[in-house]
Amino acid sequence: MQPDQLAHKIRSLKDVRKTYKNWPRWFLSRMGIHPGGATTTIKVNGSTLFARNNAESWSLADQVWRWKVYTKHFPILDGYRVLDVGAHFGFFSAFAIHQNRDVKVVCYEPSKSTFEMLRKNLAKTVDQGNGFVFNFALSDRGGESAFYKLESHDASGTLFKNNLGHQAGPIVEERVRTEDVQCIWDVFESYDFAKFDCEGSEFAILRRLGEQVKRLHYVVLEYHDNPQEIVQFFVSNNFSILEIVPLDTDAAWIGLSQMGMLYARNDQFVASGSSAHAGQG
Repeated sequence: MQPDQLAHKIRSLKDVRKTYKNWPRWFLSRMGIHPGGATTTIKVNGSTLFARNNAESWSLADQVWRWKVYTKHFPILDGYRVLDVGAHFGFFSAFAIHQNRDVKVVCYEPSKSTFEMLRKNLAKTVDQGNGFVFNFALSDRGGESAFYKLESHDASGTLFKNNLGHQAGPIVEERVRTEDVQCIWDVFESYDFAKFDCEGSEFAILRRLGEQVKRLHYVVLEYHDNPQEIVQFFVSNNFSILEIVPLDTDAAWIGLSQMGMLYARNDQFVASGSSAHAGQG
C-alpha cells in the first residue's frame, strides 16, 4: 500500500469512529459480519436509527453523514422546509431535521416494509410536528403500480423492472399506491430543499410539476438515464446546474447505462434575496 493510500485509510477509519457512536458495527459490516438478527441500529448525530442488518445500510449512512452527498452544495438552514422523495429508511430526513432549528421534513416512500422502518426512525420528529411521512410513490398520475426490489439490494426499489440488472438475483414485486406529485403542495406551498431519489421516475415527476418546480429552491436529484432532458428542464425554469456527478453503473443489480447526482439552484429564489422559511400550506 502506498503512503498516500495508507494516509487516506487512516483518515477514513478516524472519520468512522468520529461519526458513529456504535462504530464497531460499521467495521463488522465491512467484514461481512452482521450480529443481532434482521435489523441493526446506527447511532449517529444523537439519534438511534433502525435499518436492515447489512453492509448496504451502513453505506447509505456513509453517503448522508460521512460524505454528505446531498448537502455538498446547499446547507440546510434554520426554518427550512425539506422535501424527501424516495425517503427509504429516513436517513436523509433524520440528518436534515438535526441540521438547524425548526427544520421540517416531508417524506414519501412507496414500499410498505421500508416505510415501517422510516416511520419508526422519524416517530419522534412526526410527534413533534416537524415531520410528515406518506406511504406512496409520487408520479405524474395517481393509481396503483408494481414496485420492484431485489432481495439482496432493497435500497433500490423502482416502478420500472428494467432498471434492475438481469443478473441481479431474485426480484420481489410489491403493489404500491401512487399519487400525483402535485399533492406535495398540500403540505407546504414551497420547499427550500428538495431531494429526489425515485429510481427512474424523476423526469416524469418534473414534467408533471412543470413551472411549479419554481416553488423548489434547491434541488438534489439522482438521475437514472441521460440527464440532458433534466438539465434542459431546469435551465428553462431559471435554475442553474451547479454540478453533475456520474455514478458507477457496473454493479450487477443496476440495469441502467447512466446514473448520477445532479445539483440545481433556483436563480429566481437566490436573486430575490430570500432566505429560509418557505410558506406553509
